[in-house]
Amino acid sequence: MGKVEEDLLAIFEAVGGRLRARFMIELRAGPLRPSKLSQKLEAPISNLYRIFNELKEAKLVESYEHEGMVYWKLTDLGERWLDANIGALSQKALLKGHEQETLSVRRRHYISATISLAILLLAVIRGLMLSQPTYIAGGLILSLLIFVILEKVK
Repeated sequence: MGKVEEDLLAIFEAVGGRLRARFMIELRAGPLRPSKLSQKLEAPISNLYRIFNELKEAKLVESYEHEGMVYWKLTDLGERWLDANIGALSQKALLKGHEQETLSVRRRHYISATISLAILLLAVIRGLMLSQPTYIAGGLILSLLIFVILEKVK
């Protein structure tokens, strides 16, 4: 296994799990003290230190000291990794929304065509029953007009 594969495996092992994902998402907003992160996640600080160390090994998070206090933050790699995953999920949601929109448009076309054809069929039947070709012509004009109106209205 190459270096890239080993790094990727380490990242997936370090990030697997709901608490680990929430850990990284909270740090996405900015650096936090371990105690504050423990409060936000409602998790024991001992668990968070273990998770921090695993994420640190994968080079996704780091710690620093400011005015005598320790803070945890995402590394550049951690931020890029999180942004890429959020972007992928957003793209998936966007595609799903587009599929639903396409289905809605198809359904609207189907309904418009069905109503127009039903009007035309009734006009043809009425015109044949009364031997009046004007009913057929009128039905054709009316069905086209209704189809155009239904297609223009969203």
